[in-house]
Amino acid sequence: MIRKKRCNKNGCREFVEELHEAYCKEHIGEVDRQYNEFRNKYDKEYVSFYSSKKWRDKRLQALRRDEYLCKDCLKDDVYTVAEEVHHIIETKDDWSKRLELDNLISLCKACHNKRHER
Repeated sequence: MIRKKRCNKNGCREFVEELHEAYCKEHIGEVDRQYNEFRNKYDKEYVSFYSSKKWRDKRLQALRRDEYLCKDCLKDDVYTVAEEVHHIIETKDDWSKRLELDNLISLCKACHNKRHER
C-alpha cells in the first residue's frame, strides 16, 4: 500500500507519495525557483562562477563537442540548435563537477526548461 501525505507547501491540500515526494506537481517548481532566487542573491561563488572565463570556455567546449545540437531533441530525430549547457549532476548537488565536460550536455531552451520543470 502506498502511503500518502500532504504537500509541504503551506495551505496546499494535495497529497503526494510519502517516500518519494515532498511537494505536489504544482509547487515543486515554485520551491526550485525560490531556491534559485535565494542562491543568486546570497551565494556569491555561484553567481561569479556563471560569469567566469572558466565556465564560458567549458560551455563553449561542450557546445562544440555536441555540434551545437540539442541532445534531447536528437533522441527524437529532431535537429534543434542548442543554446544552453546543462549540468547533468547539478552544481547544488556536487559543486566539484561544475567544470567536468562529462557532466555537461547541450540543450535547447525548451528541453532545458523541461529538465528543470519550468
